[in-house]
Amino acid sequence: MKKSLIVAAAAALISTVASVTPALAWDEIAQLNVRDRVDVDTVNLPGNREFSRLKFCVYRHPVHFIDIDIWFRNGGHQDINTRFQINPRECTRVIDLDGGRRNIDHIVLKYEENSWKNRTATVRVFAE
Repeated sequence: MKKSLIVAAAAALISTVASVTPALAWDEIAQLNVRDRVDVDTVNLPGNREFSRLKFCVYRHPVHFIDIDIWFRNGGHQDINTRFQINPRECTRVIDLDGGRRNIDHIVLKYEENSWKNRTATVRVFAE
């Protein structure tokens, strides 16, 4: 009996670590609080760090993404089509940046927390 409990606990631990591992490969570049009305936030990225992909993960309450604009250091711009809702503990699709690895200057997010009550959600921005 003890042996089967140990095996079950080990399997649960391995599955937990396996589900967390992919997020550890990404760098968290911003954390934002989103209110229950349309909110516009700008994430400034100082320095010369190049990324090829982004994703936006939601925590605590659902968030309706209206628009995401990515501005690059060379003056270029990428508009992401984002009219969708992301539920808590879920992420957007992986967004590939045009042109491969790019040096991001700032990201402008237009979104709102989308639950029935007056609450605040958290959005974390990850880059790779």
